[in-house]
Amino acid sequence: MVLFGSLKDNKVIYKFGGLYGLISILFGFMGDLISFLLYPGYNFTKSAVSTLCKGPGGLFFQLGTVFSGIFAIPFVFALSKSFKEDEVSEKLRKAILYVAVVSCIAFIGLGIFCGSNQVISLIHGTFAVISWISGIIYVTGFNILMHKDSQFSNYLAYFGYCVSFILGSMIFLFILHFFPALRFIMIILPSLEWINTFSLIIWFIVISAYMIQKNKRF
Repeated sequence: MVLFGSLKDNKVIYKFGGLYGLISILFGFMGDLISFLLYPGYNFTKSAVSTLCKGPGGLFFQLGTVFSGIFAIPFVFALSKSFKEDEVSEKLRKAILYVAVVSCIAFIGLGIFCGSNQVISLIHGTFAVISWISGIIYVTGFNILMHKDSQFSNYLAYFGYCVSFILGSMIFLFILHFFPALRFIMIILPSLEWINTFSLIIWFIVISAYMIQKNKRF
């Protein structure tokens, strides 16, 4: 509870919430781009996103991921505080925010722990799963709140539901590929992971731009 109270009066975080979202995406995108350009022969259809951290530009991937997660935290705080208290459930709003913060912290963790070492890879994978599952939950949760809040366009919520569906599809297919008869699904998982990544990037950009456009005063 102290966490919410301590940030309630921080007008800078709330006023520039959309800007934090864009900065988060900028760091993540630039880290991926630089590490990709320095990775000879990288194939989007055959290699997972995190494989970039094992290439010559791996440090850029890690730094981009870490700073992206750091700036995503004030973004989700600002987005959470933008909802009208008389139109959305306060308990639901706080629960979604907690999940979002967990997702961001896990995202930072997967950026820190990334490499070829077996133990590091296990830690990375654990953080990745936590970040991805909690990410689906908080994106869907924020979409529900947008649907209930009159100051947000329903089209924004519908768009968010589409993103949630795309994000959830990877988890579904990832689970299916463990069944022997469905191992072939593994072939499309790297491509789907990139589709998921860009879907989340677009969601951040759209929501951030909407917040900036409305000039919300948190």
